[in-house]
Amino acid sequence: MPKKVMKAMKKPQFPLPKRGKHRVQRRPAATNTYVPVPYVRHGQPTTKNKAHRQRWGRSVQMFMALRGRRLIERLQKDQILPNWEGHTCPRCSTGSLGSLKYFKEKKVWAYRCSHRHCHKMLQPHDYHPIFFLGAGNSQTKLHEQAAVLYAAVAGVSSQAAHLVLDMDHKPVERIFANLEVARARYVTAKEKDITYGGNWEDAEVDEVDIGKSTDNNIEGDYNTKWEQWGGLVQRGCPSSLRLFKLEPKLTKKRAPGPGLIRKRDWKGIGMKLLANSKVVLHSDGAKAYKLKIPEVIHCNVVHQKKKVKINGKVHWIKPHYTKVYKVKLPNGNLLSVKSGTQIIDRNQALTRKIRSAQFTYWFRYGNMWKATGTMLDFLWNNS
Repeated sequence: MPKKVMKAMKKPQFPLPKRGKHRVQRRPAATNTYVPVPYVRHGQPTTKNKAHRQRWGRSVQMFMALRGRRLIERLQKDQILPNWEGHTCPRCSTGSLGSLKYFKEKKVWAYRCSHRHCHKMLQPHDYHPIFFLGAGNSQTKLHEQAAVLYAAVAGVSSQAAHLVLDMDHKPVERIFANLEVARARYVTAKEKDITYGGNWEDAEVDEVDIGKSTDNNIEGDYNTKWEQWGGLVQRGCPSSLRLFKLEPKLTKKRAPGPGLIRKRDWKGIGMKLLANSKVVLHSDGAKAYKLKIPEVIHCNVVHQKKKVKINGKVHWIKPHYTKVYKVKLPNGNLLSVKSGTQIIDRNQALTRKIRSAQFTYWFRYGNMWKATGTMLDFLWNNS
């Protein structure tokens, strides 16, 4: 037999060579067909909040150094203060206010009413949702109030703000409280206009237990009331967060919690906000969320570790917080989504500041100082 034929009949070398003419005998590598499913499919993708890279163009030193007209014009430019010129006098409701002038006898910058029976002066921060007036020792200058407001918007605590600015704690706490009230008013007014879905967007829903109180006037062991709030947000749109108060059942004093949301609570909320909205709803394993809502596809992930026996030994498998689903749309198309409640879980607010925390969540990726100006402009125009 010829040598060429004998060489052709030889078995291939093992292991297969990485170089040379025999390399062609190797089987080609399998192509990677994995297609990653993004967690946020619509809107603004979730990014890490790099606050150290933000610049607002304002500072506490700037506000403490400004006085008079320059301070007022700066705050009006940021929409923190309204421009009263040409508006109806809020005191007499008849005359109109003139331009901003300095009155030597009062030593203030103010607008003056044009009506002959009024002629009263109105300072720029009169009737303001956050700033306040005063006289004598209780007076707090406008530049100091602006500096306190900037510190509050930047996230400085009220306990630290009066130390940093060397001010009395009472006006500082008053501005912080007024800011929370203004944010709550703004959120309550804007929350009514929030809509969800339209093109099978992802939405998340979850609930959180905030606190409890025991009522000894209730007879029996079940005398503990819980403060429970639910939240609904569309992925990629932080300003779509809606919070709603729930009514959980009474529990015993030592109970770890009131349990998951009940079907009677979720039925009224889900039907009102999500019916016929073309939404893919993601939730945890609560049974109440399995309620059938028109044009809503439900996907859930059970956040619970599992006990599995492998080769006679018990192993605990960590819980999965995300899961890929392939859902079928009414038109027959298949849609791959990643289920989970990773966005809504990050917003756990306190009882008294829950609406203020909701405002912070809405604008967490933007300039909070500009958002505060937009809020004050809205409150001033809708008051």
